[in-house]
Amino acid sequence: MSDMDPPNEPDAPSAPGPFSSRRLPMTFGMLVFGFGVAAGFLLAFSGYGLEDSAGLIISIFLSLIGMLLIVGAILLFFRRRLWSLLFGRAEAQLEMFATPLSRVASGAAARDPKAATDAARDLLQLTFARYAWVSTRRWLIAALTGLIAAMAALSGTALLFKQNQLIEVQSGLLIEQNARITEQTALLATQVELAEAQRNAALAVEMTEIAALLGAALDRSEQALGSGAAQYVAVLDPDRDISQSLRMRIISASRASKPYRFLAPALRAYDTADKMRVASSRRRDDLPLFYEGAAAGFRWQKPSSGTDLIDRPASPERAQLLEIMTRSGLRELEGFNFFGLDLSFAYAEDMSLFGLSLQGAQLSYASFARAQILETDFGGASLENARFHGARIERSQFRSFTPETAKGPYAGPDAFGPTFLSGASFAGAFLREVDFTDASAITADFDGATLHTVSLAGAILGGATFRDAVLLDVDFTGAGLQSVEFDGAFVLREDFMDALDLAAAPGTFRADRYVLEPSSIDALMKVDSAYQALARIDIPEIEGDARVWRIKRVKPFEE
Repeated sequence: MSDMDPPNEPDAPSAPGPFSSRRLPMTFGMLVFGFGVAAGFLLAFSGYGLEDSAGLIISIFLSLIGMLLIVGAILLFFRRRLWSLLFGRAEAQLEMFATPLSRVASGAAARDPKAATDAARDLLQLTFARYAWVSTRRWLIAALTGLIAAMAALSGTALLFKQNQLIEVQSGLLIEQNARITEQTALLATQVELAEAQRNAALAVEMTEIAALLGAALDRSEQALGSGAAQYVAVLDPDRDISQSLRMRIISASRASKPYRFLAPALRAYDTADKMRVASSRRRDDLPLFYEGAAAGFRWQKPSSGTDLIDRPASPERAQLLEIMTRSGLRELEGFNFFGLDLSFAYAEDMSLFGLSLQGAQLSYASFARAQILETDFGGASLENARFHGARIERSQFRSFTPETAKGPYAGPDAFGPTFLSGASFAGAFLREVDFTDASAITADFDGATLHTVSLAGAILGGATFRDAVLLDVDFTGAGLQSVEFDGAFVLREDFMDALDLAAAPGTFRADRYVLEPSSIDALMKVDSAYQALARIDIPEIEGDARVWRIKRVKPFEE
């Protein structure tokens, strides 16, 4: 290099120093990472949410930025002194690099090692001083930029968290709103049903008028003029004592009454088991085991909340009409049934029916729960899905009527009226001397019932159930028993399954689905219908040392 050549201005030091620009990205990344870790620990262990600690985080950000500004200001104002202490130079402009470079060249040319070494030392001091300041400025700018960028990113994250929180609150409010809408819909449905009840209440005047007309007919009856106990047994001849106009008025009233759902009664004055439940509830906390056992044994129902509707439409007005007719002395209702008396959906729970003839009656979906039914003929009636839960039925007929048994308008040489009992429920009922001959009782429910001297001969019982029933002298001759469930039923014959297989209609019963297991009178008496029956009548078959077996199903139906 000649003396005339201008000195080369170095762009950067040849070797990376402690403040090299190559380390700035790493420094920036470590700074942001360190802040993220600090903020994460702060949020995780401080007990604050992002929204709650936003002010604290912003304060930390601003403090760091302030600290960097203070450090930058100190370095700016005191850099000459710092550089003098560190590098022996107060300043290092690019123009100052020419002199030591020329001295290095001159020393090398003059072969003066000391002069070249001193010049090289001055050059290195200038180099370090120059790039220390450049690196410091870059670090300050990068740190400030990183903090501002991180603050902006955290602000966006905070807004996102805030949005998610608001969405969560909104979702909760929507769920609550949907629940309120559901409640409102239920209340509107209740309101509609109760409006129908109010409309039907207007028929009370008509019912009262019909009762008055029937009472007048009873006054005219010769039997009402008798003396002694006979005068209290009201009997009206429907053909002689009832005019056709009154008959049609009764039929019209029955058809004008529509079924609806109404508030389920919280207390039932005629239900002995429910009254026992209410009486026992006073000691429920003191005697929990007794209460639970009694609830299972007596089939106590969960009390209504006061706003619950009954589970399906019903018509108390039709039940009231039936009670008016029977208490006024009408016993044979075939003439009314033939001309269209509609007693379907009648809510006749706890009613007493004694000595009635209801051949051909329309009683689908009627409810006779806990009713007392004695010597009543339901021959040819439509009783689909009717309920006789817990009823006591004795010496009554559900058999199809024939020319020999048909009455009133149904009588004739070709008379035949099948009784329809599909889906009818006799769960928990006590049936004694009851005839279901040739009835259609598909999927009928006899679960928990006690059947004593009951004929199901020729009945169609496909899909019916007798779970936990007590079967005492039940005739299944010719009955269709496809898929009938006997699991848990009590019987008194060890050969019951073989006898049932022989008695049932051919090909309708599979005895191999069941086995008999020894049981006891005590287990049988846990069936409420049997226990209640023994409290009133004696059943010799289940007294003393009677042997009891219980049916167990061991194979599925659809095998």
